[in-house]
Amino acid sequence: MRRWLGGCVLAVLAACLFGCSATGPRFSEVSQNLPSLGENDGRIYFYRDSIVGMAVQPEVVVNGQVVGKSQPNSFFFIDRPAGTYRATAQTEAEGSIDIVLRPKQTAYVRMSVGIGFLVGRPAFARVGETEGRGALPPLAYGGTAPVSTKAGSTTPAAPSLPATPTAAAATATATPVRQAAVAPNVQAPVAVAAQPAAAPAPNPVPAPVPVASEATPFAKTPVNDLRLLLQPTR
Repeated sequence: MRRWLGGCVLAVLAACLFGCSATGPRFSEVSQNLPSLGENDGRIYFYRDSIVGMAVQPEVVVNGQVVGKSQPNSFFFIDRPAGTYRATAQTEAEGSIDIVLRPKQTAYVRMSVGIGFLVGRPAFARVGETEGRGALPPLAYGGTAPVSTKAGSTTPAAPSLPATPTAAAATATATPVRQAAVAPNVQAPVAVAAQPAAAPAPNPVPAPVPVASEATPFAKTPVNDLRLLLQPTR
């Protein structure tokens, strides 16, 4: 019987815890994809990392505007221009805190619910950056602004395939480019004025053969005959 009652109590507590907690992605999944701050803006993280008084979830109001709820194991954030802001939450009692925000500053506010006479009493506490950053990663997002987990994904994207070159580019790649031959620097021949061709030499005129005078003896006698005549008589 005791075991059965114990199991029922645990089941009820688990159901209450599940129903009261935020169901958004964890801070570790969205931290890399949160919007960047403007030059004059700051950011305030509100978080609740305890299940004490988990059924008590008052709304959180900043300067008269509802910005979220104080849910167990959850966080949310707001971005505001630099200035002074008052955060409040109310049940049977009211809890509040004043936050001075500077440009580009990130502030961390821890929310909790204390034991009251009828219901829990909400409370706020400003914490340092080291404590606040250390408490956020396992908490679920409970804000109203949409956030994405794509930037926090650890799965590497598939490498893109190289683009297929066009036919013209493939042809240009496959065919080597021939460079135009460069002619050597040869000096052009200087034109020489054509000279008139020499006139052919005239045929030599044979010298006239002197004609032997008829008075000259033996002028018409053959040489052999002269030789015979001049030989001495035997």
